[in-house]
Amino acid sequence: MAIIITRNVCMPSFIRFKNGQSRVIILLIVLGLAACGETTATQVDNSGESAAPATAGPLTEAYDEALTIKNQLLLGTLRLEDTPEAVTPEQAAQLVPLWMAMKSLTTSGAAADEEITALQNQIIDMMTPEQVEAIAAMQLTQADSQAYYIEIGISTPSTPSPDATDSMSSLSKEDRQATKVALGTPVGASSGKSVVLLDNVIELLQDKAA
Repeated sequence: MAIIITRNVCMPSFIRFKNGQSRVIILLIVLGLAACGETTATQVDNSGESAAPATAGPLTEAYDEALTIKNQLLLGTLRLEDTPEAVTPEQAAQLVPLWMAMKSLTTSGAAADEEITALQNQIIDMMTPEQVEAIAAMQLTQADSQAYYIEIGISTPSTPSPDATDSMSSLSKEDRQATKVALGTPVGASSGKSVVLLDNVIELLQDKAA
């Protein structure tokens, strides 16, 4: 096990954004993240074992069928609406450029994990601890995201056979993914849906900030 410490050259937190500067700020965010190192020590495991589940404050992927932290933030932000912890117009104005930068990174196909994580942490910093804790308490799963995609009409319900459900439930997350590949299931097929989720959150935040 080797420990690598990279210098912290991450972008500063942005406090205010003017509408006319959005594209420039998004570009600066992306360029800043390209030069950004890890803000904490990164463990490099040479033993071949799986890396520990990702965490960010109270948010974690260390539960069964957990969404990625990014998608927990996205779906969680939508679910916070009509609750006391809903994103405020002021927060929305600050979050729009960050989520737009996240979309640029995730759809580029060339973003490093460190860049995604750094931007993700900026988004968390823009939210209150109560909002982040409320999202963490939701324990959002793949089933929750699938239910959302069905609700908005971009996916249809599927009913696997009981035998298939029982056999898959006994497998680890990595084994379930390997099984899907072996069966010819396109594991990355949800990427387009994730972009729709991103777009819907950005649209919500833009409406709130207007």
